Amino acid sequence: MKEQSGHLSRQKNFLRSFVIFLILSTKSFADGSPFPVGARSWGLANATIARSDYYSIGNNVAGLGGIKTAAIFSTYNSHFNFEGISTLGVGAVMPLSEDLGIGLSIRRFGDNVYNQIAVGAGAGHHIGRFSLGLKLNYLQTAISSSAIIFSKKALVLEFGGIVMISSKLYFGAHMYNVTQSSYSDNLRERVDTSLRTGFLYKPSKTVELSAEIEKVTDNPMTLRIGLEYEIVRNFFVRTGINSKPQTNHFGIGFKVSQFHLNYAMHTHPQLGWSHHFSICYVFFGNKNTAIKN
Repeated sequence: MKEQSGHLSRQKNFLRSFVIFLILSTKSFADGSPFPVGARSWGLANATIARSDYYSIGNNVAGLGGIKTAAIFSTYNSHFNFEGISTLGVGAVMPLSEDLGIGLSIRRFGDNVYNQIAVGAGAGHHIGRFSLGLKLNYLQTAISSSAIIFSKKALVLEFGGIVMISSKLYFGAHMYNVTQSSYSDNLRERVDTSLRTGFLYKPSKTVELSAEIEKVTDNPMTLRIGLEYEIVRNFFVRTGINSKPQTNHFGIGFKVSQFHLNYAMHTHPQLGWSHHFSICYVFFGNKNTAIKN
């Protein structure tokens, strides 16, 4: 029985290692591009480049220039129902003035054997039809097992912008790793650079359509499309599609007083289903202002 239990344990560890390898090889959670923040983003296939909301601290820091109230949030991502490869994130944003917002984000992927940690602080400034943002990130990837102990660190700068073309159409752009930083390990491995650009179209007060393309170093270009529909006041349904790898996304969201609750799930062609949860608490003096955000 002990031999059988040990064999099953080794199989489980091998399977988990294999899944981590697949995830990192597709850049789904690698350090080479900003990790999508919030279940709202996942429900839209992460087509969020031109959006401004509380999760902009992780999706496009320029969106912080449009926030009107302070908020704190927490997110959790369960990837493909495998232990040891979930992601937990927290963050906080607040306006310093009518046109300037700041934020902090922390996220951790993995477990004690393999993990990635990203801590970032940024600010977004709104000027007329333009919003510009800048964020500095500290990255750390660590492996700790009986066979190997390894750690690498890097500082990464990202820059983003959003332009209001009209009251219904917005254009966004974002660059991750502006300075082309490298890790601190002996190999001097360079952190991947990510370029994203896309649009947000609001044909009505209840419908929003977003689309973006992303190019990460040495990876093929990815197309993302997302749709959000407010069925009734403060209740949203979302869907989206991502081209490489081809994943289908679905989500719902609620706004209840000072709380914003979101859930999303998406499918991977080889690995199956993933689930995403996020909760946001909004500090406000005027209820209508918080609902607008």
